[in-house]
Amino acid sequence: MQMNKPLIIAHRGDHTAGQLENSLPAFASAIQLGADGLEVDVQLHEGRLILKHNIDAHMPPVVDDFASFLALVKETNYHGLLLIELKGKQGAVQLYRELQAAQVDAPVMLQSFQVNALETWRRLDKTIPLGLLQHRPNRLSRQLFQAGVIQNNNLDYRYVPFIFARAREVVTYWWTPTKAWVLKMMFMARVAGVITDDVRLAQQIRDRDGK
Repeated sequence: MQMNKPLIIAHRGDHTAGQLENSLPAFASAIQLGADGLEVDVQLHEGRLILKHNIDAHMPPVVDDFASFLALVKETNYHGLLLIELKGKQGAVQLYRELQAAQVDAPVMLQSFQVNALETWRRLDKTIPLGLLQHRPNRLSRQLFQAGVIQNNNLDYRYVPFIFARAREVVTYWWTPTKAWVLKMMFMARVAGVITDDVRLAQQIRDRDGK
């Protein structure tokens, strides 16, 4: 997915004003801010898809489920990108089935560090956009792109030299820049999108510089 301006994707929603990250209030706030996309972490826990980043036994005081996130998207009539990351090795089929059943009217990309999840989604759906999460690109990302499994290779912003060095046909959303100088450099380089914790700052820099 490519737009005239680089996408500004809210990393686990907008949690700059005290909202818990990856929670419904954080995503509602990001929608209010006009974020171009929402990045949400989902994992399978005791048979249920929940919004949670860390794969451990600790549970935050409030844990929303994936179905509630999709309901929020529909209720707010949000049409930005839904960048849905599956955490861990389980739940790929269930996530896809719940997403299809919800029939959200918004563009979607599924992403994961787990190749098995990406291959499962590609078997289920030949056209849904998929992204491989990595710190930096390698032979695996090239193989998956050439095989038609992925369209995106979403990378760690700390490997910023790859903005200029990597092949342009593989679209990249960069995670997770928050510093002004990094955001400005990325917008100047015409990246496809940034996945950021500071939507307001990213919007100010992109729109001020006319990128």
